[in-house]
Amino acid sequence: MHVTVHYLAQIKRAAGCGSEIIETLPGTLRDFLRTLADRHDSSFRAMLLDNSGEPRKSLLFFVGDEHAEPARQLQDGDAIMILAPMAGG
Repeated sequence: MHVTVHYLAQIKRAAGCGSEIIETLPGTLRDFLRTLADRHDSSFRAMLLDNSGEPRKSLLFFVGDEHAEPARQLQDGDAIMILAPMAGG
């Protein structure tokens, strides 16, 4: 199946692109994020996953227009947005 990933904020810099289309096996968002981490360098992986391989709780994930938890099942053609919120004052 194919999914489109859109990166925003710091994760976009780490990915080196704003979006990409990725062919992946059916599974959960968590499964996909682990696959995605394997496709990029260690700095991207460290930003995306914690030391136990779980998606970082500081990141926001959306599938389509809906906030998505890591256990969500993905469908062919889904559009995923990954956002690393910024703090500032």
